[in-house]
Amino acid sequence: MKPKSIQAKLFYNYSLLIISVIIVIVFSFYFYISDILQRSKSEVLFQLSGHISTEFDSQIKNMNSASTKILFSEPLHELFFSDMFEINKSSIDRQRRFNNIIFPIIGYDNPFKQINMFRLSGEFANIGDVSRFTMFSPSRMTSVPWVNDTLLLNGKRYITLPHSDSWKGGNDLVISLCRAFPPGWGEKVSSILEVQQDYQVFADIIENAQVNPNLQTNKDIEIYVMNEQGLLIYPLGSEASEAESQAYWKLVNDKSNDHSSNSLINSNGRDKNIIAYSYSEVSNWTVIAAESKKRLLAPVNTFRNIILLLGILTIFITLAISYLVSRSLTIPIKKVQKSIKLLSLNTLPPKTESDVPSSLNELEHLNLAFNEMRLRLQQSLEETVASRAHELEAHNFALQAQMNPHFLYNTITNISILAEESGQQSIVEWCERLSQMLRYISSNHAAPVPLSEELEHTSNYLNLMKLRYEDNIQFVIDVPEPLQQIEVPKLIVQPIVENAMKYGIHVEPPWIISITGTLYADRWELIIHDNGHGFEEERIRQLTEQFRATDPLVKIPTLRINGMGLLNIYSRLKLLFGNRFAMNIANHPHGGALVSIIVKHEPGERSR
Repeated sequence: MKPKSIQAKLFYNYSLLIISVIIVIVFSFYFYISDILQRSKSEVLFQLSGHISTEFDSQIKNMNSASTKILFSEPLHELFFSDMFEINKSSIDRQRRFNNIIFPIIGYDNPFKQINMFRLSGEFANIGDVSRFTMFSPSRMTSVPWVNDTLLLNGKRYITLPHSDSWKGGNDLVISLCRAFPPGWGEKVSSILEVQQDYQVFADIIENAQVNPNLQTNKDIEIYVMNEQGLLIYPLGSEASEAESQAYWKLVNDKSNDHSSNSLINSNGRDKNIIAYSYSEVSNWTVIAAESKKRLLAPVNTFRNIILLLGILTIFITLAISYLVSRSLTIPIKKVQKSIKLLSLNTLPPKTESDVPSSLNELEHLNLAFNEMRLRLQQSLEETVASRAHELEAHNFALQAQMNPHFLYNTITNISILAEESGQQSIVEWCERLSQMLRYISSNHAAPVPLSEELEHTSNYLNLMKLRYEDNIQFVIDVPEPLQQIEVPKLIVQPIVENAMKYGIHVEPPWIISITGTLYADRWELIIHDNGHGFEEERIRQLTEQFRATDPLVKIPTLRINGMGLLNIYSRLKLLFGNRFAMNIANHPHGGALVSIIVKHEPGERSR
């Protein structure tokens, strides 16, 4: 090999590069893989903690929802502060009514352990597997630790630590969501509602998540749950768990972000853990997931030792392969280089056969790929030229289309000037209103417009009709200001009014057209009414069937008002408002046709 030949340069450079890469890989493999595993495990732990936190939130939300529904039930509130705790016939009836009200609220299957309502004066109602109404001494009420904490929150929810049932006794642990409430508005809180959930429900969520294959978890992962004061909720009964949880809690409190992964020295001082945590604003609980770093990296340590031995052998094999490859690549590479240098627009179409003979598949593939690139490049050039031609053609069509409305505006302006010079003020007014209508109709955007703009366009049309028919036509537009701000598709009112003009003037004048809008708590409604002969019953039936069969996602009918125009209006309103929209076609009880557009408010939306 000559020192400056391609073969020599390939051998020396690539041999040095491969040796360097192998050495770097061998020494950095352990740290790189361990970092990936730690990051991956951190993500798994965070997903696990987030999954558990979400499941906890679901339980807390159900408990909170039940407590809210119960406290906002006025009949239940009235019965609770009645004399139903006394032993007499009327109190038994009240207790029965109390149960009949509360069970539909929480569900007859009662997903909670118990629900307790009591006054500080001693009256106690228990709803669960067995419902009872009894009396306790006031001192027993105030002796329960979480009662005073609940009263201090003055109606806000309080979530207890795991505890045994304060009223039944026994070893069963529960978690309670409590709220204090007063007898009446503005009075001092003197009663408490307690919704109990079995502690085992929360424990099962954690245990199921620890062996969930979708979360890539296992029993080696330790889970700790603490409240906002750092008090342990899970697990219970272990001093070692308490010590580790406090160490984790201190680390979590030092972080400002919502989740993180860190190494933490355990209480035994030897092992390190990878941890991740999730904080819930619903329960104010923090879920911490931890796994031993030593146990996680044990397979990597074994693999690292094997790689060190194989790396040395690989270096010697690589040197031999590098020499053989560099020698075999010299001639084919020169030919490929020559083919690239000779590439031009005239030589762009490739030959049918490869002129780079080689015994190496990689070089054959390289030559084939180069020829395919030349074909794609030629096709791309042809497509670009064709696309540019189509673009210019479309641009010319667009410019030509823009000239049409300008021609109409200029023509109407010239007519208006001639009419003004001749003193024909009515023709001037016709031209002004017609120009406004043309601008509204020919605007090129298809976005919804405020209802006020649609009503203004309709008013211009009616005023044009009034110039023609004078006092024979009368119209009333009564739509409240908040309703005028609602956005609707263009051209949904004026075509209906035009239809009323077409069919409603075949009676003795005056011809009256009214447009009335109304805002309700759950919907808004727009009614167009004339005093003509009205619709034929068969026509109403046909239109109703067509409304039912129209699918605006498939095709929108054209804007012709004798049936198809109404379908067009119906389709565009249906596209905008979906199932919240309805259109009714009917005859008014006092005569005339009536078209009503009804749109329900979105969930959570209130009329302004």
